[in-house]
Amino acid sequence: MKKYFFLFMATLTLLSCTKRFDEMNTPENLLPENEISAALIGQSFAFSQYHGLCAVYVEVGQTLHADIYAQYFASVPAAFSTEQFIPNGSWTDLFWKDFYVNAAPQLWLTEKVTKENNMLVANAIAKIWRVVIYSRMTDYFGPVIYSHFGEQTQSVPYDAQEDIYNDFFKTLDEASAVLKQNPGGNGFAAHDQVYAGSADKWLKLANSLRLRFALRIAYADAARAKTEAEKAVTDGVILTNVDNANVLTTTNSVNILSRITYLIDFRASTSLISTLKGYNDPRLSDYLSPAVTGGQYTGIRNGLPAVERGTQLANLNSFVGTKWLSPDRKGTLTPNRVLSAAEVAFLKAEGALRGWSMGGTPKDLYNQGIALSLAERVAASPTQITAYQTSTTLPAPVTDKWNTPAMSDIPVLYDEVGTFERRLEQIITQKWLALYPDGWEAWSERRRTGYPRGYALIASESPNITRTQLVRRVTYPPVEISTNRAAYDAAVGMLKGADENFTRVWWDKKPIADYPLPTN
Repeated sequence: MKKYFFLFMATLTLLSCTKRFDEMNTPENLLPENEISAALIGQSFAFSQYHGLCAVYVEVGQTLHADIYAQYFASVPAAFSTEQFIPNGSWTDLFWKDFYVNAAPQLWLTEKVTKENNMLVANAIAKIWRVVIYSRMTDYFGPVIYSHFGEQTQSVPYDAQEDIYNDFFKTLDEASAVLKQNPGGNGFAAHDQVYAGSADKWLKLANSLRLRFALRIAYADAARAKTEAEKAVTDGVILTNVDNANVLTTTNSVNILSRITYLIDFRASTSLISTLKGYNDPRLSDYLSPAVTGGQYTGIRNGLPAVERGTQLANLNSFVGTKWLSPDRKGTLTPNRVLSAAEVAFLKAEGALRGWSMGGTPKDLYNQGIALSLAERVAASPTQITAYQTSTTLPAPVTDKWNTPAMSDIPVLYDEVGTFERRLEQIITQKWLALYPDGWEAWSERRRTGYPRGYALIASESPNITRTQLVRRVTYPPVEISTNRAAYDAAVGMLKGADENFTRVWWDKKPIADYPLPTN
């Protein structure tokens, strides 16, 4: 059986100038696998970079799941059930199929062609990108199709999440070894939408991903987490904003959030408002826009019952900052964030808090994270940065009908004598602010650590998750139950729990059932 692949951008041109295709058997916009050369594979890689971030179905894939559960945003339409912890299978079908029909095949092909053509640097870069996009999928679902992707079988098996993470570290070892042997090398050149093919920058990203994954498994495998984290820092991670990993955007591939800013489906969560306003955070006007009605920065409590939601909330509450609007609405081509120096600093701060060798104290690394984020997002001056780092102001209470209290009682000023949990809350809360609007990563960290505290839902419709608990994962799409049933059943067995959004994934091991969320 022949495999066919869509070649990003150049496909139609290629089809118009070649006589080698079987016109009866080749779909109009596809190329047979054996027709894709080393010279063309960069386009396939670029396609996988954009689509691997859930670009096409960002609303149903991210905004209505992770962004809500991270409490960056809250839903406006009454019909959006995930706001109150009820899964929606039609949504997961869409972005699961987009990943496995678009992003995954293009990346699989990229790895195959670059390996067969001895394109060492390009192959190493493709492996690192595989780790990036599959980590997002496994953190959402738990076990997913991974090592068996591309097999021509009726039922494609899943891998257990622990095995996937083990392979991530192994893959990063392999890719890093190649990149170290090729300093100054290049793979994919202009087709690479992150670093224009720079082997040196991809090596820093590989090490930074290792650090991210090390902290991710800190509660599941503490010994390995320490080993991998210290290895990452020793080998060299991203330290400056100039090396931040971002996927390039253009007028044809806009920032993924910009794809849906013409909608009125979401507005700022009260959690963001309490924190940014209480801290007098200079990022407030960058992250959000004032409400159309009243001109103030206001948000919506998560879990608002359906009868209280509706389009009337749109003008009353803050939307995203103008930089995330689509170009036709005077937005800028803001790149899609993959991993930043600020995140790395906060990862190192947490590692240092745990007693690992991270090249600095928890306090110094925490303050580095703040400085890097403020410098990147609002070009803050050293004086502004110091003022923020030493501020003792707290998240603010919110004037609403629930008399919503402050989200937390922690200041920005690092509490050197505080408990482990208090200092961890400070680190993760500032990390959450720096990650915005990457709900995918922020929700993973909120599940892993319990921070930021956020607010209890106004109401939960779930029979299994109370308003003071967290959604732990996204349930599998119905398409897998109907078309890949044997593998699906085995995957549920790997979960060691039901295919429900209250079942924890492998790394989600912190022994806290109900986080101490403000309840009123």
